[in-house]
Amino acid sequence: MSVWNNMEWVPGLRTPFFNMFFELVTLAGYPLFLILFLCFGYFALGSKRFYHTSILLILTGLLNTWLKDFGQDPRPAASFALDGRVGDSYGWPSGHTQVAVVLWGYLAYSVGRNWAYWAAGIFIFLQAFSRLYLGVHDLGDVTAGFVFGALCLAAYIYVQRSADLNAKLSGLALPQMAAAVFGVHMVFILAYPAHEGHTAPYWFVGLMMGWVVGRYWRKHEEVTLLGPLPVQMIVASLMTALCFVLMLVTTRGVGKLLSDDHALTPAVEYGAGAVFGLAVVALLPWLVSKLKPRFNLPR
Repeated sequence: MSVWNNMEWVPGLRTPFFNMFFELVTLAGYPLFLILFLCFGYFALGSKRFYHTSILLILTGLLNTWLKDFGQDPRPAASFALDGRVGDSYGWPSGHTQVAVVLWGYLAYSVGRNWAYWAAGIFIFLQAFSRLYLGVHDLGDVTAGFVFGALCLAAYIYVQRSADLNAKLSGLALPQMAAAVFGVHMVFILAYPAHEGHTAPYWFVGLMMGWVVGRYWRKHEEVTLLGPLPVQMIVASLMTALCFVLMLVTTRGVGKLLSDDHALTPAVEYGAGAVFGLAVVALLPWLVSKLKPRFNLPR
């Protein structure tokens, strides 16, 4: 057996403490944590920074899903697995690793401090190793996740630092940007290697549309929380709680509505994701802007 696929060394590392520790670590790579973290960051830690982080994260997540369903590489044997959340998804490349490289790597780049790069490196290593430790990815999966994550991160930073590309993107009006994003989405969906039980992630594709449209709709206006820091954290937490409710409504609620009409699923899921993204980036910031005059918060 190749070193890239060998998992025989994993069980010997396991202890009750590390089982619990890496279970917690790996939760930070699942959509629930990622979406809520991005929502909180958008309100509390810099909306411009987290707008770009979110777009990059969605893009790399869609690429990872496409690669998984194209390659259809099986995960390690179920006897090694301690994480039962993977369902029937494929193994190559590791989504947790790819997302970790993009998320923590971009945040470290945006901060630009040595401590941020060190922290990012630690978080990325722990996330990647958690997938090996929990027996749901082999070394080949994790290595591929790191490579694709690094490529996505480098490409996005290149675009951001290119004055010409930035000028072209910033010069697009909202209808032009929406049309361009929708065109890319249609290409992605039509080229998606769908097969039984595996379809394109329409909700997440729609989320990207809503996120972009909402940001352009508000003309890239930054979210500013007023009042002392504790008040800002409370407001950001309340907005994140509202995001959680909206996420449940636009995922589980839509799922129940579509349970008997699968023909509508792609369009409605896409629309539900777009509504969620639009609400987070446009509706909730508008609500935040109304808090100051109502509660007379100081600057």
